[in-house]
Amino acid sequence: MVLIRPARADDLDAVYGICLATGDSGRDASGLYSDPQLIGHIYAAPYVLLEPRLAFVVIDDEGVGGYVVGTEDTTSWEKRLERDWWPPLRRRYADPDETDRPTWTPDQCLAHLVHHPTSDPAAVSKHYPAHLHMNVLPRLQGRGVGFALLDYWITAAAACGVRAAHVGVSPANVRGARFWTRAGFAELQAPQDGNDALWLGRLL
Repeated sequence: MVLIRPARADDLDAVYGICLATGDSGRDASGLYSDPQLIGHIYAAPYVLLEPRLAFVVIDDEGVGGYVVGTEDTTSWEKRLERDWWPPLRRRYADPDETDRPTWTPDQCLAHLVHHPTSDPAAVSKHYPAHLHMNVLPRLQGRGVGFALLDYWITAAAACGVRAAHVGVSPANVRGARFWTRAGFAELQAPQDGNDALWLGRLL
């Protein structure tokens, strides 16, 4: 039996762990990063702490097994991160030297994002202003849990006035892209600005 409920601050360790366990295009990224929380600092934790009304976890007998997080307005969110989230992380993680980019470690690549976060394409955010991230551990995959989590998030987002949302998916995450397509998200045309993500959007 699984239960979906709002995420809480005491779920953060589990959320960080799930983000890492699915952080290599849907596969376990534990072997890639020396700092196990760094990827979660970027893609998961700020939503739980700063946008809790759109952050949810799924629980089974083993504990937290997945999460969905997001925000109703991407442009405002990026400004809030710049004000409230990135500054302490920038003091904690050094900005790697651009001249050493060919030899950056995976941790340094993420540290670069902390100092120089990418923005979702304006052409995407304009028409699909909300965005979300969702990850589910393998033990809960293939059981409809992802669709249930997404439905839960959509209901909450719609109650906040959200009418359209987008996701960004790594081209290497074929299974993830297939999930979003099955969930009604369609591929969006966006300029290639150095971010090779596949962008998909859906009206709610």
